[in-house]
Amino acid sequence: MQPLMAHDMSRMDGMGASSSAAKPPKAPLATGAAFDSKHRLWVTWVEGQHVVVAHSDKADGKNLALSPPVTVNAMPEPIYTSAENRPKIAASPDAKTIYVTWSMPLDAPYTGMVRFSRSTDGGATWSVPATVHGDRQPITHRFDSLIVDGQGRIFVTWIDKRDLTLAKQAGKPYDGAAVYYAVSTDGGQTFQPERKVADHTCECCRIALALDGQGRVQAMWRNVFEGQIRDHALAVLPVDADQAVVPIRATFSGWHMEACPEHGPALAVTPDGVRHMAWFSVVNGRADVYYSRLSADGKPLGEPWAFGDTGKQDEQASHAALSARGKTLWLAWKDFDGDTMRLMLRRSDDEGAHWSAPRTLAQTAGGSDNPQLLDDAGRIYLSWRTQSDGYMLVPVDGEGQ
Repeated sequence: MQPLMAHDMSRMDGMGASSSAAKPPKAPLATGAAFDSKHRLWVTWVEGQHVVVAHSDKADGKNLALSPPVTVNAMPEPIYTSAENRPKIAASPDAKTIYVTWSMPLDAPYTGMVRFSRSTDGGATWSVPATVHGDRQPITHRFDSLIVDGQGRIFVTWIDKRDLTLAKQAGKPYDGAAVYYAVSTDGGQTFQPERKVADHTCECCRIALALDGQGRVQAMWRNVFEGQIRDHALAVLPVDADQAVVPIRATFSGWHMEACPEHGPALAVTPDGVRHMAWFSVVNGRADVYYSRLSADGKPLGEPWAFGDTGKQDEQASHAALSARGKTLWLAWKDFDGDTMRLMLRRSDDEGAHWSAPRTLAQTAGGSDNPQLLDDAGRIYLSWRTQSDGYMLVPVDGEGQ
């Protein structure tokens, strides 16, 4: 299936060439996108040392006309632009306020601060960027993730190494990093003091966030279990500071790896409370992307399934995305055959018990960002950016929408 809508942001932002003459450096491909409750599409990416935001009032499968990009941070600052650490965007439930987060590198390698800005006038102007966390040490605070719950409370999570620093100072061992989060209950004017979710987490894998049927935010991240086992953990993120954060183990592949694969998971929660997870690992010697389920009470349901196994040799699956609506699930991922990167999709209409055969939604021979699945009130789209075609929004299918 070819993309039905595309917008070449390299020509819009002046960082690409429309002729074969001078070719300036290619723009970073890391792009975040989200729909608001008024069906407006919001897209954010990086130009130089600025985060920019554009929107489309019509993204219905026939037309995609993005507005001219608006600069978020008036003062330039360095910005991480890897696919695992791209800028994020979300809207308040009433669509009156738009939020953006990103990670800002510092002078030392692998360090950073998590930054936040908001617009209360439809994306025309943006607040002066603020650092979300109170800890300001020049250490790792990066790989941010952003979600807004049904009550308009903003959750920001990130990878943090303050506990590693303390352990080193005390001469104690410490594996990996930690996951922290902060909550704003006043529309982003302020954030509560950050809280730790878990110690001993992977250092550079994105954190997956999803809302469950109770309106709670659930987080999934790659953890470092005893013996350098790089499986995943889950936790509900409470709003109130007096409620404990209780992580549980989510995947059980037993993958021993003494490094970070920079390959975060995807998470969706169906109304029955089942956590649906897509993740990269090595299971029984097979490196692939896997799908598994965890019940509402934390019990694994069935065996992990290598959904990237399409029966063809020399294909490499990676970077999955998940979306759930009622009993229906959509699972997308990148698949590389050595020459072409394809975006693949499977669909389940029975809460993950059975899945359709894989379909190709888009493809490119050049570089590309990781895919996102976007839910616009039940209409599911795939958001992707490539060097060849710029930004594209692909309707996943017309069934059940």
